[in-house]
Amino acid sequence: MNSLQFNLTHDQWSQQPFCSELEQFMLMQNVHERQRFKVITCILEAVSNVINHTEDSREPIVLIVHCNHDRIIVDLLDRSPVVPKVSFDQCPDQMNEHGRGLWIMYNWMDAVRFQTTVLGSHLRLTLLRHH
Repeated sequence: MNSLQFNLTHDQWSQQPFCSELEQFMLMQNVHERQRFKVITCILEAVSNVINHTEDSREPIVLIVHCNHDRIIVDLLDRSPVVPKVSFDQCPDQMNEHGRGLWIMYNWMDAVRFQTTVLGSHLRLTLLRHH
């Protein structure tokens, strides 16, 4: 399993062009273009949620992307105590400011798991690879 890890504060996430590094990493792992798009979009939504819903911008956000032959796993760890309770029957209204990012994650990924940890929260996204 190959992995890529970022440890950045909120300000660094805003300034760091990490999407190109993610894209390059997944290209090297032969991840299909559609799956790269889904993974990067879901990561951007998740990081945006952390930045918008946590108060201390100095606390690091840790992103780890794992690629192996059959799946892509994304782990996002942060200091926020918030774990969203979500169930979606349909996509939130396009005029609603909240909820679409979570809806995208739940509908594009094969598994989405939020859990509280001693240090904050852990989001795990899993996407099965299609060869």
